[in-house]
Amino acid sequence: MENWVIYGLIASLCFGINAVIYKVAATRGQGINPYLGVFSVGLGVFLFFSLVYLIKSPKFIPNWTGLTLALIAGIVWAAGFLMITLAIANKADISRLAPIYNTNTLIAVLLGMIFLKELPAGSEIIKVISGAVLIVIGAVLVSS
Repeated sequence: MENWVIYGLIASLCFGINAVIYKVAATRGQGINPYLGVFSVGLGVFLFFSLVYLIKSPKFIPNWTGLTLALIAGIVWAAGFLMITLAIANKADISRLAPIYNTNTLIAVLLGMIFLKELPAGSEIIKVISGAVLIVIGAVLVSS
């Protein structure tokens, strides 16, 4: 198995655990204000990546285009996470919410094909389209 597949599976595990931990934080006892919750998550992300950066890449050589695009990606991710947080604050069930927000896979696949020209070769296109359709069907089934 290729390394990127293993990384993807670990990411899936981490994001699944994250959703459950955040739901517990938002609903136990007095719960947590959604905006403070997002801030806390962001602070955790900042601290984690500060440590990783210091260990793995101690020299700062700015690539301003790359940094700007990464910052924009972070802002877009934060907006998405805020929407998840607000859904949880409005009593969303993780078991129904997660399949809906994980249709992001479909969006990423389509945008990758359109803007990055990452078109699968030959029979792979059928697998990608079939997988994307199944993702949408799953989201519709669990949300209704």
